[in-house]
Amino acid sequence: VALAKLSVEQREALLLVGAEGVSYEEAAQICGTNFGTIKSRINRARTRLAELLALDAQEDLGPDRLVKAALFVHSAS
Repeated sequence: VALAKLSVEQREALLLVGAEGVSYEEAAQICGTNFGTIKSRINRARTRLAELLALDAQEDLGPDRLVKAALFVHSAS
């Protein structure tokens, strides 16, 4: 439900990188935008999800791998 409250662009970027495991560069190509925009969308999406789920710490996430992947996407080099 929280994912549905994100903008389409943020949700798409977050799921591509966090759930599908594509690189930021690949996500940018898929979305037809640049690397910096993807990083920004993912950062904003993670922040918004944390707000929606009222999360303060990683321990609050529990065992759900998809939520962990979405919120704690590794940063691209």
